[in-house]
Amino acid sequence: MRIAALTVLVLLVAGCSTATDQHAHTVAPTESATSALAAPSTTDSSGRAPGQGASFAAVDAWVQDGRPADAAKFATATTQDGTTTPLKDGDVAFNSPTAKIKCTSDSEEGMPGLYCLVDLKNPPAQPARSGEGEFVANWIDFTGTKASVGSMHGDPGPFVRGYGNQLPYGSRIAAGDYTCRMDSSGLICEDKSTKSAVRISDAGILPFGCLSEKTPTEGIGKLYGC
Repeated sequence: MRIAALTVLVLLVAGCSTATDQHAHTVAPTESATSALAAPSTTDSSGRAPGQGASFAAVDAWVQDGRPADAAKFATATTQDGTTTPLKDGDVAFNSPTAKIKCTSDSEEGMPGLYCLVDLKNPPAQPARSGEGEFVANWIDFTGTKASVGSMHGDPGPFVRGYGNQLPYGSRIAAGDYTCRMDSSGLICEDKSTKSAVRISDAGILPFGCLSEKTPTEGIGKLYGC
């Protein structure tokens, strides 16, 4: 069942990416880091999200300045057939307002970090050395000391439970050591224990703090590490 669900997951992600590309000329860009590379390196008086080169302190201040979300609204996940599952151990599941970004934590299964499916504009190609399973190019992991774009999976993992509710722009939500704030330029998540953070958007990952791009390990499309 989980393998079949993974196949559906791969097809859905591929379909969403295609649809995004086909309508790119008519839809205003949101949840995208395309303009972030040219943004100021620290949070400015306008409240814009930190851009490339921002310090972890600037990212942390911006994330913590977000409105606290009601955690109870993000403590369930719902599948496409309408089956709702309560999440355990403080896990959360949430989507961006455009549904281009879908994330969840998975402490219930002893997996630290945040896991997201993102409608990427240019997802990474499957690496030559991939290992077993299906390569899901739009799967993003953030575990504090590491972040990756594209990885191999034998089943849908935490996404077998479905997806969460929409997290409004300007809101922040916490799951364990991780805190995220939703913005129209992307989802910014931090891990204060490692002083690392990422901006997740349709452009991929923009790293902050101790994270920098590394040579991908087997089965990984793009890798960042401390």
